[in-house]
Amino acid sequence: MFKELTDKHVIKTMFKEHEHILSILDDLEELRGELLEKNRLSLETLLPRINNLSLQLISAEPHHKREEDVLFPAMEEIGINGPPHVMKVEHELIREMKHDLKNETENSGKDLEKQVDRVSQLILRLCSTLRKHIDKENNILYPMALQSITEEAKWIDMKKRCDEIGYCCFCPSNQRN
Repeated sequence: MFKELTDKHVIKTMFKEHEHILSILDDLEELRGELLEKNRLSLETLLPRINNLSLQLISAEPHHKREEDVLFPAMEEIGINGPPHVMKVEHELIREMKHDLKNETENSGKDLEKQVDRVSQLILRLCSTLRKHIDKENNILYPMALQSITEEAKWIDMKKRCDEIGYCCFCPSNQRN
């Protein structure tokens, strides 16, 4: 479905960003496995790596902003209210988890064992929640938007508004502007 879209289409860009976010989640889950197996010295090197990945996820904020400020309102204008509302609620939860992970991995604490447990649980919850969220957007919300928003002029206007908000630092440059 997304393959047929032009590279600069609003939905294709969001889908491509999801692919990158999913690769970050893969890396996080791999580091979680290492985190649970390592000694104290190794843990102190893993926490900054996890922190870096949490910062990459936080840097995806323009993606959520474009959904919340452009895509969701366009859907709501034509009477599709429930799915965008659910996604907004999930965005808030996901934002909170990303920031919690960042905060929890900024420094090694005195009780490293408890910190490892907290970080491990945060990664588990964040990855699970975000994977499910992306799956719903890719397989339900985006197809619904493509099917329901039929005016090409509307998509062109949405693209302009997306350009004004901006893109994730990892967004392929051929999908910007």
